[in-house]
Amino acid sequence: MNNESEVSQREMLKIISVFRKNGFKGEYETFERSKEAEGEYFVVVTDEKSGIKGLFKANVLDGSVAFQYVLDEKHSVANS
Repeated sequence: MNNESEVSQREMLKIISVFRKNGFKGEYETFERSKEAEGEYFVVVTDEKSGIKGLFKANVLDGSVAFQYVLDEKHSVANS
């Protein structure tokens, strides 16, 4: 039942701490462990002020957060 990309609550707290130390505030929606590097996670965050949702790469080992791209559900293509 333990999935390789599954993130524990303890890991989530560490990740959120890294975001806060880098000045981020918002709603943390999803957490996924990177398959590329140890201590690296992909996180979907909605910014507290703007409401914009983005994908970020966070590294708990070096305390870095890197923006990947904006997730815009409003403009997704719907099948009619």
